[in-house]
Amino acid sequence: MVLPDTSPSTAQGSGRQRRLIGVLSAVVLLAGCGSGIGQGAIGDASGVDVAAAQKVADQYKKPLTAITQTEKLSKPAPKGKRIIFASSGLPATQLIEGGSREAAEALGWSFESVTYENANPATLQAALRSALSKKPDAVIIAGNAPATYGQDTLKLYKDAGVPLVVGSVCPLQATAPLVAGVLGCEVEEAAGKMFANWFIADSKGHGKALFVNVKAIPSLAAFVNAFKGEVDAKCKPCSVDVLEVTLAQIGENQVVSSAVNKIRSNPSYGYLFFDNAQWSKGALPALKAAGLGDKVKIGGRSLDEGALGLMQQGTDAAWTAIAYNVAGYGNIDATVRRLVGETDVEPVVPPVQLVTKDNAKDLHAPFRYPADALDAYKKLWGVS
Repeated sequence: MVLPDTSPSTAQGSGRQRRLIGVLSAVVLLAGCGSGIGQGAIGDASGVDVAAAQKVADQYKKPLTAITQTEKLSKPAPKGKRIIFASSGLPATQLIEGGSREAAEALGWSFESVTYENANPATLQAALRSALSKKPDAVIIAGNAPATYGQDTLKLYKDAGVPLVVGSVCPLQATAPLVAGVLGCEVEEAAGKMFANWFIADSKGHGKALFVNVKAIPSLAAFVNAFKGEVDAKCKPCSVDVLEVTLAQIGENQVVSSAVNKIRSNPSYGYLFFDNAQWSKGALPALKAAGLGDKVKIGGRSLDEGALGLMQQGTDAAWTAIAYNVAGYGNIDATVRRLVGETDVEPVVPPVQLVTKDNAKDLHAPFRYPADALDAYKKLWGVS
């Protein structure tokens, strides 16, 4: 059995390694050790163990009923702290910001935000400096790698002793002033492998997929790389092509047209996946206009309200789902633990669900599961 890479560059500390092994045990054991996938097991004439892949996928269809953080704060949560969130304005980031605000206010903290343009590092650096000038107790950011913050900016934070909590970045070396938030490599790699097993099972071991990837956002690249690696290792008849799109194409609404043009030029694709559902809007009408609407299944990473609605109508095939508000709670959890002096901060791997036509009817938009996640965090923080 090969466990996921838990070196400091990806696991961000020994404390996370201990929890990571427990949190990911299901996908590791099911997908690698006991299933026989890639070990000569015969699921069909091609040698792909489709049944084992289906077993992995089915484990993730279960409803999310509990947060994965279980440790109480070592000290009472401090009062009167000031938190600033640096926001790119992307839809997922806005949801993470909303969850962070809910959690901060539950602690009795003040919360505000500064904004920047995702594709413009100069505006990002200006936003981080603006946040620091407001004398916060901590600043949270999601989705942009520290390499874009600027060394001078990082030095200002370090000199001021203000933690910069970084979520949705993979990999991350969490050295001062950086603190690891949630949605790092662990969850992206585990979810990518899980989704690969769904693809193998759904295609009966013969699928051909086009995966649209915004590699400029490292966590999205981590998911797609894990997906492709799992498929390559365990389904030789399957194939996955990656279509890289840029942040500029997102801004100009060219992602779907680029993907459909690629499929039009090679109509053998049976699946079109996106690394975030927010990029997929309009994909089904565009495929139908190209005469491909009944031939290509749509899905991918990070369910949103529109994709859930389409699945409930019986169109989109499958998406992974993480509640971004719960990710926001997790970023505040990492923040409060650092502020009470816990140096081995252990941001958790948020619970992930696989959503298909089978279980989409049981869900409500926006995806906010587990439903009692904030109450569960408040208990750990000692907040009534």
